[in-house]
This record gives sequence, C-alpha cells and structure tokens, in this order.
Amino acid sequence: MKLRLGKKAAAIAMAAMMVVLAGCSGGNTTTTAAGGAADGTTAAGTAAGGSTAADATGAQAASDYKIAIIYTDSSQGEEPVRAYENLKAEYGDKIVGAVLPNKEPEAIMSTALSLVSDESVKALLIFQEQDGCAAAVKACKEVRPDVWYACGVVAEDPAVSAAAFDVMLNPNQTGMGNTIIEQAKAMGATTFVHYSFPRHMAMELLANRRDIMKAKCEELGIKFVEETSPDPMGDAGVTGTQQFILEDIPKKVTEYGKDTAFFGTNTAMMDVIVKATVESGAMLPSTCDPSPFQGFISGLGIQIPDDKSNDAQYAVEQIKAKMAELGMTGRTATWPVASSALYFYAIYDYACAYAEGTITEKTDIKAMTDLIDKRADEMAGMDVNVYLTEWENNGTTYPQYFAFLMDFVTL
Repeated sequence: MKLRLGKKAAAIAMAAMMVVLAGCSGGNTTTTAAGGAADGTTAAGTAAGGSTAADATGAQAASDYKIAIIYTDSSQGEEPVRAYENLKAEYGDKIVGAVLPNKEPEAIMSTALSLVSDESVKALLIFQEQDGCAAAVKACKEVRPDVWYACGVVAEDPAVSAAAFDVMLNPNQTGMGNTIIEQAKAMGATTFVHYSFPRHMAMELLANRRDIMKAKCEELGIKFVEETSPDPMGDAGVTGTQQFILEDIPKKVTEYGKDTAFFGTNTAMMDVIVKATVESGAMLPSTCDPSPFQGFISGLGIQIPDDKSNDAQYAVEQIKAKMAELGMTGRTATWPVASSALYFYAIYDYACAYAEGTITEKTDIKAMTDLIDKRADEMAGMDVNVYLTEWENNGTTYPQYFAFLMDFVTL
C-alpha cells in the first residue's frame, strides 16, 4: 500500500485536520469557551464549531493531558534534541521528557515506567528507538494499556518493535536503497562508497538497504565499494571514526576519481563526510538521515542565525550558495526538510490528536498521512512530495510501521 501525500484529502478529512491542528499545533491560541479561561490550548470542540458550553468544558478537560518524550542526547545528532526543546518551549508543562539512557535496557525501562506512572500522561514517544525500548514499552503496557506508544527511527528488529509500539515512523530505509543510488546516478556518479561497521550491518534494516544499494548500483552500471570504518561506539570512539573518514575519502577519490559518491550509516560520520567530500570535489547524494541540517551546516562552516535554526528553506539556500562558491553545484543533495525533525513533530501531532479524541484509532495511516503532509509543507515553506507506506519486509507487512520517502533537492 502506497499513499502519496499531497492535497488529495476529502473535505471531511480536512475539517478533521483543522480540529487536530487546533489542539496540537496551535499552542499560542487562547481558549475562550466555558468562562474564558486561557491556557494556551484551543479546545477541540470549539474548533469544530457549533459546540455548547458543556461541550467546550468537556473539550477543555480532554486537553488537560501530558505527552511524555524520551529522546537521544546530542551525541546521536542535535536534531532530536532541538526538536524536543522546540516543542517544550512551545507547549511547556504539556510535555514531560527524559534523555534516553544509551545502551542501558534496565535504565530505559525504569525511565519509561516512571513517565507513564503519571496518570495524566496519555502518550509515550521514543526518539530514537534502540535495543531495550520494545521491552520497556511492553512493561509499560502492563500498567498503562490506555497510553499511546510510538517511536521514530527503529533500531530493533521490526518484528520485535512492532509487537510493542502502536505506531513507528521511519525514513524508508529500503526505499532509500534505491532512491539514493538513483540520485547518485542522476548526478553522474560512477562509483559509490558505502561506509559502515559490523554493529550496524547486524541490523536488518541497514543491512537490507546496503544489499539494495549494491544491487541498484549493478543495475545502473555504478561500481559499489563497501568500506568498514571504526564503530563510533567502539574503543576509538567518535573521534576515531571521523579521523578514518577524513583520511579515507581523499584516498578513494584518488583511486576512483571525483565522480565517486559517498554514503555513511552513522550520524557521527556526517559532518566529516560532507567536509571531506566537498574538499575532494566528490559527490554526496544523501546523508544517513536526509536533512539540510545534517552534516552540511557544521561540515561547511555555515553560520545559521538563531531565528533561522529550524528554517529548512533558509538552510537549503545557504548550502546552495556555499556549494556555488566552492564550485560544487550539483554534486551534493538532501531532502528539503529534516527527516528526524519531521517524524518527531508528526508523531507528536498524532499523540495530541489521539489524546484529545480527534483521532480514535491507535494505528491510522490516513491520519498520519495528513499530519506528516502538513508538517513537511510547513517546515519546507513549500509543497513537499512525501510518500508514506506500510512497512513490508521479507514478505511480512507491519501495519503499525509507517515508512516515508521524499524527493531529493540537488544543492
């Protein structure tokens, strides 16, 4: 099943989204129903129109809830942290959060159980999902089956995570296996270098994407080179991984030429991949989590004002200008919005709508389609083509696992 996001929703669906977005995205709207109390959240009943004072009071009570968020720290990329901070600044006490204990399953479970012990918490969101998260959610469901559980970027086996979460939202890793190579071909690449390490290649999704990339390269006449780098969580740490990339890319360009495209599977690689690729005059069809903010800003030394820190359109303009200055126009690409921020915000919007009753199903791909469509357009400052599907892998379909793709913007 494949749904192309856009403006195909029927009028009734659009009306429903007006209700959803009033509750989830309109944090600065004043509520005046039922006595004129103003708490920064619009009552869903009032937004729908025609409600009585009693209805408005009920809607106000329905909006008295919290969304719990567990998110990775900045060592795994700044965007999840920035997305959490932005939501917290806008919605205040409506959001409660905690940093995800890295590689500590028992601590993850303890953190999750602590958050859902608050009866006012109606949803638990985890960004980015890792080993131990599914077990933590299963434990939470034993005490709070009413809570909506969702995550973004899934590291555990899909069958394991799908047995726990109500919704999982992820860039379509296997789909990207095709689209990234197609983008590299369109840019003129003759060689494609894939950097990863055994821990990542033990993950089914990433290994499948690698295999698809290899097959697509063969189909399109591109030489595929698989290179093993140090693991940023290994003994050498992030510094060791980055030093390896900085030294290896120029060697590969010397060996295969400047029409060599590079790709890495880990966030910690992105700044140096951008830097080394541009300095070598090579190609970069995509970062691992496609985004104008991933790798490009710091890797190119671009200064982004604080008031533009979440403006994807502004970031794309600055990157394009820098690429033109460096004679690299047309040799790098990304998605027009930050994929990690997009799934973070879209899942949050769904959580609000579910808590308020404007979405009644825990797993509803049509509702998520509408929400991610609107968020993507807002973030990019233009209409964005986003393609949302139910995840299929090895003949199994996971109806609660939503995967998305976007068209690339060549920089």
